[in-house]
Amino acid sequence: MASASPVRLDLVLAHWCPHCDPISTERAPVLAKRLGVPLRLLDIDIREQERVADRLVEAHGDWSDDYLIPQVFLEWSDGRIQHLLTGTPGSTASTRASWEFLLGLEPSRVAELPGPRR
Repeated sequence: MASASPVRLDLVLAHWCPHCDPISTERAPVLAKRLGVPLRLLDIDIREQERVADRLVEAHGDWSDDYLIPQVFLEWSDGRIQHLLTGTPGSTASTRASWEFLLGLEPSRVAELPGPRR
């Protein structure tokens, strides 16, 4: 049986959030390209995208009624969804550092991550 491969990167965001835009909106396309997958943006201020984002975060992310953003997920060909990152409250420097960590990994190492980077 062949091993699973990444199929899509999901970014849950809001454009008013400085951790999301520009930090995550600039870095997520770079990670998606490195992984060879499409990027899906889920804006929580657009009702139909919010519903999808809420289900994704509730099932696989850091859920609360007023959950933190951004949150980043990698979907795999075997149906698994891997939570890669949740933004850190407060200073954007921590969120930026989490992205830099992800972008510094070899694409094959992303699958080995134990959980989200905060």
